[in-house]
Amino acid sequence: MGPCFTGETTRITSAYWITRLLIALLACFVVSPGALAQDEEKKKTEVFTLGEVIVTADADTKESPAAITEITAEDIERQNATNVGEALKLIPGVHLRQGRQTDEYYVTMRGFEQDKVLILLDGVPLYIPYEGVLNLSDIPVQNIAKIEVIRGNASVLYGPNSMGGVINVVTKIGSEVPTTALDTKIGDYDTQHYTFTHGWKVKNLSYFFGASHRESDGYNLAKTYRTPDSVNESVVSAPSNPSSLAFKAIAPDGGRRDNTDYDRDAITLSSTLDIADNHKLGLSFEWYGEDYGVSPSPRYREHKKGFFYFPRYYEFTDWERYVINLSDEYKFTDTFRIKVRGYYDDYYNVLHSYDDDTYTTEDRVGPPSGRSVYDDYTAGGELYAFWDVLPCNSIRSGLSFKRDVHKEHMGTDPYDELVSHTWSYALEDVLRVTDNVSVTMGASYDFFDKKKRDQPAAADDDAGDDVHALDPQIAVSYDPSDTVNLYASAARKIRFPTMRNLYASGVLGPQGDPNLNEQRSYNYEAGATWRVCKSVVADASVFYSDVKDYIYFDNIIGRFEQFSDARIYGLELSVSSQIARNLFGRLSYTFIETQVLSDVFLDNDTHEDLVFDPDEIPYHPEHKIDLDITQTFNFGMSIDVNGSFIGSQNYLDYVNPNSTQTLIANEKEFGSYVLLNAKVTQQFTGNIQGYVAVENLLNKDYQDLYLLPARGITPWIGIKLEL
Repeated sequence: MGPCFTGETTRITSAYWITRLLIALLACFVVSPGALAQDEEKKKTEVFTLGEVIVTADADTKESPAAITEITAEDIERQNATNVGEALKLIPGVHLRQGRQTDEYYVTMRGFEQDKVLILLDGVPLYIPYEGVLNLSDIPVQNIAKIEVIRGNASVLYGPNSMGGVINVVTKIGSEVPTTALDTKIGDYDTQHYTFTHGWKVKNLSYFFGASHRESDGYNLAKTYRTPDSVNESVVSAPSNPSSLAFKAIAPDGGRRDNTDYDRDAITLSSTLDIADNHKLGLSFEWYGEDYGVSPSPRYREHKKGFFYFPRYYEFTDWERYVINLSDEYKFTDTFRIKVRGYYDDYYNVLHSYDDDTYTTEDRVGPPSGRSVYDDYTAGGELYAFWDVLPCNSIRSGLSFKRDVHKEHMGTDPYDELVSHTWSYALEDVLRVTDNVSVTMGASYDFFDKKKRDQPAAADDDAGDDVHALDPQIAVSYDPSDTVNLYASAARKIRFPTMRNLYASGVLGPQGDPNLNEQRSYNYEAGATWRVCKSVVADASVFYSDVKDYIYFDNIIGRFEQFSDARIYGLELSVSSQIARNLFGRLSYTFIETQVLSDVFLDNDTHEDLVFDPDEIPYHPEHKIDLDITQTFNFGMSIDVNGSFIGSQNYLDYVNPNSTQTLIANEKEFGSYVLLNAKVTQQFTGNIQGYVAVENLLNKDYQDLYLLPARGITPWIGIKLEL
């Protein structure tokens, strides 16, 4: 796309200028009492490929005024990542958190929790409808071509729920040269991973097939781990099942973490059909089936006043998900093209809550044990149009709709049903003012319709008001030279409340609030990319987010609340270099500060302050340093060493001292720690390679969630055969 102002006289229609004026007027809404709220589009040019996001970053950096990181299949293999979560661990601004179980991974991005980060699988939003999050370990990495990570402001075409950014996982597709591979790796505690992949392009048809099986008896805790004395001291006797209060599930001297076994299977089938040079169809199918244990959580607050504590003994005996994605891409002319997508995502699980660590009975009264079933689905569609109005100007528009349905029942009870509809219409204009200056303006109108039914056949009940928002954006990109790109953006982003936020219930009654509104963030970002020389690239970005109506679970009240203000700001620095012919390195630093600016914990009745208000949003390290070094040798060996320094981070510990009737929230701090991983690969022949790898090489004892210790040293040995 050429510049608009080159001295040539160009005839421009009145319709064109009217369109430009309307977009500019929408952008004016950015100026609000909170600040200039605009959603930088992270302008990405369209690529008609099934596996790409709506607006991809395939153009050079100058055409992408945003902080974008692309993780390739080679990066994933070199770092020995076994799941999508692990593949994200070295990205600036991203913090990987291990959940309740060995392979349960979640991310935070630029201070925003995962429910505020849009996760896509080949452009399809992927999450559990009720909770709004996704366990990133569910997606096997062997089927992935690349992972595209947009930190901060993403295009308005992505729609709502992307306050912290966008992560798009792109699966592989066949090439003209057929490829077949078998990868086998084993670890301790009878851990076994097997993967088979095959892809090919036959005339106009490209296809890829992948199948994997992953199983394990659990994982190792660091040998220095000890159950804190405070855990046992905080336990009080309870009448319902005193034996369940024993903390046998927390290994006091390291060793295997209880109930961390898993058995996971996955199938991927993706294909594209070139009907003509200007017309392509795409179809993909993903299936995941698994059963796994959940390592015991040592605490459970039974009653607001009594504060009895129980470990929770969970197992998913049936967990299944499949995603169907159908796309049609058509180029009418050299200047106008459309893309249509339809998808269906079905999710089902059976969760058992047992009485104790024998995992045999489900008879406990308080807190109740038993069987819980989710039967959910998401169905949606998207229509996008791309119009190069002039050589210097492009207009992009998108219309999307999705229907989320959550059905749940306990034991033999009938299903309760929750339904929501989300609409989004987006329009953006990309104007290349000169050869080195471009401006992007746009806005999206997002609508959220929520319904609640006590049973599928019952009438809608207590659904709360519909929620809608207009979210404008603006971005500017400037290239002072061929080696330097500068960009800045402003955006307003929103996150609609999840079904859990709205309708969650607990032992004592409702935990959700059907009248919660959208969360809003006014995001500002500026950055630069500098190609220092042929072998060195440096990136820097600063960001600031003013967050309004933040939704937070108040552990004192025992329900979701919405408080006024929070502030997030930070800095990201990174440099990558081909240090020598056979030596490559990447180094990055992230600083993130989170501030709670108003009261979080308010009494439901009096709305007065309770005992404690945190100063920071919990579980966000202030400092993070990532390093990745790869050395290759002429005899077929490569060594990759990567690691992270994770700075201290706050968490909240709710205690009931001396069995009193007053709950106290203590703000505590996880100390900083260093994680180090290594992998040695040897290419034996042209198609056979073997490797050994060690995660957490220093056997560091650390936690990302209070009283949920992460895995200790983890060895791997594997072999890969390519045919």
